[in-house]
Amino acid sequence: MLKGRHCQLVDAYAINDGAPLGFAYTFLATNNAIGASDKAATSVLVLRHVAFPLALSDDIWRRYKIGEAFKVFDPQTKAPALRNPYLRPKSGALPVDDMAVDRLLANGVVIGGCNVALMFQSKMLAHNAGVTAAEAAKEWAANVIPGITIVPSGVWGVNRAQEAGCTYCAGG
Repeated sequence: MLKGRHCQLVDAYAINDGAPLGFAYTFLATNNAIGASDKAATSVLVLRHVAFPLALSDDIWRRYKIGEAFKVFDPQTKAPALRNPYLRPKSGALPVDDMAVDRLLANGVVIGGCNVALMFQSKMLAHNAGVTAAEAAKEWAANVIPGITIVPSGVWGVNRAQEAGCTYCAGG
């Protein structure tokens, strides 16, 4: 799973205006020529705590009012995000187009999402969609962006990435 001589974990515990995504992109860009066949590095991104919603589809962001709840604003409308602004954004919406979640996945970034955050946050926002906590958790799990792996907990993922040889980068 981890390829190349250089491996770095970005510990994303807050959305932080997309900074954790930018850190994962920058690590790859400075170690690999994006798109090159001989990858010298792998970036691992663990989405835990308040950063977990980065792992969710647009439908979940809209239905559960994630932008409003987490004070995440759409860079185009400047209003609370009704979609995941870091998933398939229009060109120029982010500081670097290739820091979008879908593009990071396409460029080989290994992304894990915290199951504890999924359970806690879906329960916390279930009322926004008029569903039970159990229904919300099931719906959130079914709407994780393809390519992102749900891990038992974010701290578990951080530990396992470091045990696998990744250096640590605080993602904010």
